[in-house]
Amino acid sequence: MTGINCKIKVVSRQTMGSDKEVTTEVYEGTYLDRGEKKYLSYKRHTEDGDIDCLLSYGAGRMTLSQQGGLKSKLEFVPGKKTDNMYHTPMGNMMVPVFTRGLSIHDKKDSIEIMLDYDIATADAIQTLMEITVEF
Repeated sequence: MTGINCKIKVVSRQTMGSDKEVTTEVYEGTYLDRGEKKYLSYKRHTEDGDIDCLLSYGAGRMTLSQQGGLKSKLEFVPGKKTDNMYHTPMGNMMVPVFTRGLSIHDKKDSIEIMLDYDIATADAIQTLMEITVEF
């Protein structure tokens, strides 16, 4: 993917019952603006192998696709529940996601994305994700 090199910082705050976890990860990536749709690509290094990630957004929705050690496509549409399939080395599982909110602020030399969603399983996992992109 050709585009503009960027730094992508992802801060994820997850709550499941009384358990809370905050993670911060920083990636080197590429940003591509195709008019109505914008794309961020980056590579995650995990114990299960490298995972190529593609985050696309536009028209009030966002999609995160992952290929490699795991394969998935998560769709985030504010006010909607989406059913998403995760393919892992241990097998496949359906991951229902309810998106409470999505806010995207494109600036001259940065992008700020706030994503608020629940992984709607028996023990719901509430997630607030802040994604900052710097060029």
